[in-house]
Amino acid sequence: MSAPAHPLIGWFAALGVIFIWSGWVVVSRLGVVQTLTIYDMVALRFVVATVAVAPFVWRYWPRNLRWWQIFLISCGQGVPYLLLAFGGFQFAPASHAGIMMNGTLPVFAAILGWIWLKDRPDTWKVAGMAVILVGCALIGWDRDTGGVAPNAWIGHLMFIGSALFIAINMIGTKAWQLTPMQAMVCIPTVNLAWFGLLYLAFLPKAVQAAPWSEIILQGAYQGLGPSVVAVLLFTTAVRSIGPSATAAMMAMVPGMVALLAIPVLGEWPSLLAWAGLFLATGGILLAAGWRPVKV
Repeated sequence: MSAPAHPLIGWFAALGVIFIWSGWVVVSRLGVVQTLTIYDMVALRFVVATVAVAPFVWRYWPRNLRWWQIFLISCGQGVPYLLLAFGGFQFAPASHAGIMMNGTLPVFAAILGWIWLKDRPDTWKVAGMAVILVGCALIGWDRDTGGVAPNAWIGHLMFIGSALFIAINMIGTKAWQLTPMQAMVCIPTVNLAWFGLLYLAFLPKAVQAAPWSEIILQGAYQGLGPSVVAVLLFTTAVRSIGPSATAAMMAMVPGMVALLAIPVLGEWPSLLAWAGLFLATGGILLAAGWRPVKV
C-alpha cells in the first residue's frame, strides 16, 4: 500500500472533486431531461471509463481485498448510486440534488464511521447533522424552484439513497486503505462487468435516437470526469485528510450547483431553497469538523 498523500495534496484533491461534482450534477440533470435514458447514461459512463482505465487494470487491481469488499466499494460509486441519482433528477431540480446528496453525505459518513471505524462524532458534529436535516427539510417543502415536479419527494428519497452509497464507498475506502489507482480501475470495470449484460439484454435504450452531441457530452463527462479523474482525487482526499474532512469540502458543492443550474438549466432556486442551502452548508461544515469558536 502506498502511504497517504500530504494533507495539502488532499485538500487540493477535494477541491478538484468539488468542481467535477458540481458540473456532474448539472450535466446529469441536463441528460435526464433530454433524449437518453438513465440506463444509457450509466452504460456510457462505465464503457468510457473502462476503456480509459483498461491499460492499468492488471497492475493496480486490489488483489489484497476479497471479492465482496471490491464489489461493495465499487457499488458505492457504481450502478446503484447512479440509478438513484439519475432517477432523482427525473423528479427534482439540480439545486435539490446538490443539497440533498451532499447534505446527507456527511451524516451517513459520520454514522457509518461510528459503527464501522468506531469514530464517535462529538457534540459539534451531531449539531451539524441536525442543522443539515433542517436544511434538507426546507428543501423537502420547496415547490417554487424551477424544475420541481409535484412528486419531488420521490427524487429527494433517491438523492438520499445515493448519498448512502457514496458514504459506504468512503468508509470502505478508508477502512481497507484502497489507493486512488485501485479505486479508479476497479469501480468502472466491476460495474460494467455485471451491468453491461443486463443493459444490453433487458433495459430500455434511446442511444439511437439521441444526437451525437448529447452522447459525446454524457459519455465524456460521465466516463472521464467522475469515473476517472474524480475517483483519483476523491480517494486521494479520503486517504489524506479523512472521510469527514473530505465530506466537509463537499459543502461548497450545493452552492456551486445552484449557481450553475441558473444559466445552464434555467432553474432559479426559490427563497426557501436558498434558506435550505444556507443551513445545509453550515451543517456540513460543522459535521465535518469546522468550529465557529475556538474549543
